[in-house]
Amino acid sequence: MKQTKTLNLMLLLALFISACGSTTSITGSYKAPGVTQIAYKKIFISSLSSDIAIRQTVETNIANYLSSKGYASVKSTDIFPVNFHTSGGDKNQDTVLSKIRATNCDAILTIAMVNKETETRYVPGSGGVYPYGIGYYGTFGAYYGYGYNRFYSPGYYTTDKIYYLETNLYDAATEKLVWSAQSKTYNPSSLDDFLKGYEKAMTQQVARDNLIAPAGK
Repeated sequence: MKQTKTLNLMLLLALFISACGSTTSITGSYKAPGVTQIAYKKIFISSLSSDIAIRQTVETNIANYLSSKGYASVKSTDIFPVNFHTSGGDKNQDTVLSKIRATNCDAILTIAMVNKETETRYVPGSGGVYPYGIGYYGTFGAYYGYGYNRFYSPGYYTTDKIYYLETNLYDAATEKLVWSAQSKTYNPSSLDDFLKGYEKAMTQQVARDNLIAPAGK
């Protein structure tokens, strides 16, 4: 019985954790040699997605976040027409850069999903697991409780979705990569859920890398 209670408690804990929303973690980051702290004043945001709705949502959320931290920003969706990428307009790098520089942004932030994976895993049932021959022979009640949990609350398979993103920060004048971070997100329930975890993870990584000085300094 003690083993059953322990396993049930573990299952409840796992369900509680999974109900708390998606989890975003940083898998790696890079800061260009010689870079200490940077103090860009205006950041151009570009979400590299073919889905215009996703692109607009991501860029708007990041723009609002940067604004809350004291940074001005410009969204690519406000500069480039909806069909700019599908029409091949982005193939001319000079055209792209000239449009970005015309906004007077001194940095370019890109966000791109580089990979998506699915994993299937087995979630055990709520009953305790006893070796055959022990654990439930003592009384009818013990056997009945074991049998109910074992046979009427079976385990099941679930599929996890994992999204891998890369976030890059470039200097608009030199086009050089200043900073990059790779992240992975498990099972986002929605785009808003993903963005909350993403922003938190990126904020923590920027602080760890001692990347950006307070705005205006």
